[in-house]
Amino acid sequence: MAELYIEQPGLTPFTVPLEGQTIRLGRAEDNDVVLQADEVSRHHATLEYRAGKLILTDLKSMNGTYVNRQRIVERALSDQDDIWLGSKCHILYRDPDGHATLGLLEPYGETSSIIQDLDVIRAEMDRIGNSMTLIGKRGQGVTGRTPALEEDAGTDIVGIGRAYRRLAALYEASKLMASEFDLGKRLSDMLDKVMAVMEAERGFVMLHDNQTGRLAVRMARQMGHELETGSPSMGIAEKAARDGEPVLMANRDLDDQFGGRASIIQQAITSAMCAPLKTEGRVLGSIYLDTSRPGAVFTNEDLELFTSLAAQSAMAIENVRLYREAVEAEKTRANLGRFLSPSIVEQVMKHDTALRLGGDKRVVTVMFCDIRSFTAIAERIAPIDLVMLLNQHFTAMTEIIFQHAGTLDKFIGDEVMAVFGAPLAAPDDAEQCVRAAMAMQARNEELNALRESAGQPTFEVGIGINTGETVAGYVGSPDRMEFTVVGDSVNVARRFCALAAPGQVVIGEATFQMVERVFEARPIGSVLLKGKSKTKHGYEVLRLKS
Repeated sequence: MAELYIEQPGLTPFTVPLEGQTIRLGRAEDNDVVLQADEVSRHHATLEYRAGKLILTDLKSMNGTYVNRQRIVERALSDQDDIWLGSKCHILYRDPDGHATLGLLEPYGETSSIIQDLDVIRAEMDRIGNSMTLIGKRGQGVTGRTPALEEDAGTDIVGIGRAYRRLAALYEASKLMASEFDLGKRLSDMLDKVMAVMEAERGFVMLHDNQTGRLAVRMARQMGHELETGSPSMGIAEKAARDGEPVLMANRDLDDQFGGRASIIQQAITSAMCAPLKTEGRVLGSIYLDTSRPGAVFTNEDLELFTSLAAQSAMAIENVRLYREAVEAEKTRANLGRFLSPSIVEQVMKHDTALRLGGDKRVVTVMFCDIRSFTAIAERIAPIDLVMLLNQHFTAMTEIIFQHAGTLDKFIGDEVMAVFGAPLAAPDDAEQCVRAAMAMQARNEELNALRESAGQPTFEVGIGINTGETVAGYVGSPDRMEFTVVGDSVNVARRFCALAAPGQVVIGEATFQMVERVFEARPIGSVLLKGKSKTKHGYEVLRLKS
């Protein structure tokens, strides 16, 4: 029977049998399998059988669903697939009696020979692993053979042992690809694994700093003062990272470049090597190993295996970076989605706009929409009913703002503030803002009809709009920031909102000049707004021109 083996930090692992039913996984109590790990969404993923295949579907989770190191939207599962919900919840899918499948949903394809071969390899590795590893480690002789066959057979078995050692090492290193997405732990596991395979006594990993581009040691074993700048060990590691090529000091006594250096002699290092951590043409850093065992020598064959392990390790490190970028992108997307329409969110994400404190000067059109006599309404009805009406109102107004490519700046009590032209600008921002305002008034009338029929209070709204230069950007703290615009033109828009009668849309002179070819409007005269020394010309928008 197929089953899920689920592991979560600090909790006892448990098994979920799969008997053909559809199940949903997540943190919410209404899921079929309730999980507690951090980074698992309320409704994270589902599992269902289709056409005889078990399909894993991500439910637009914030931290993603991963199968065998790849983020998925939908995937047909195979026996022993490694699944992560975020980076904390690990699930192993086991289906010993099922047929292996590999790939995306359409088409499913035939049973993968790769998976079948891996199963055979695993079984053979378990059966002959210990003896082959011992034979292959350092080319040990083979005993118990007749003299006629000794030389050829011994050579063949040593070669097989070395080949097995290489495959076993690469197989073990590949497991790092699906381990936790914690860079420190992954580097630690990687270094320990490589040192064990290569029988090294010391080692360290250097990575390029993303900010400065400089190489820095991120993980080390038994290195002591050898990590100081200018040491031969650091020189070897820096050379491999700089040139993107492996470096081998096979024998200290025969190496002219590094063997004669004082620290090499003082540390009694007999052999050392370093390989670049390189993936897709990019050098992430390097990994260094050495040994001081008498007579121990790293060979070209060792260097070849070491370089392969370094390439595997580089992919494991790169996966951490990609995972972090994916998590940050989802957080950014969720943050932007609070005040931007989905289409604008996608445009901002494509432009790779980072969320950071600060702003830029730009011309925008600002709208304020306010409920008239709200205090009197609040005094007449129960708070829970008032909140329900407000949420209905805000939802309807926000939908219209998003439909017209606007940005929801904030809710201020019973007031809605929206911006058109930031964070992304368009030539018709002012027109879209006025169109949104007219649609909001029309929608409010529709809602009032429903409210009257239900015996609820009606809302009357006034809307003020102004176009001008502002500073637009993120304000707050690094931990909590909000997008907004500030400036005198924002204050003028709010004053126009206060001036507007119920059902009116009042716009400023600059906005009027941008939309007069589209809308009929009448001047309401020169108005001295409170707090302003100069009068501002206002216009009431009447209707679209025919």
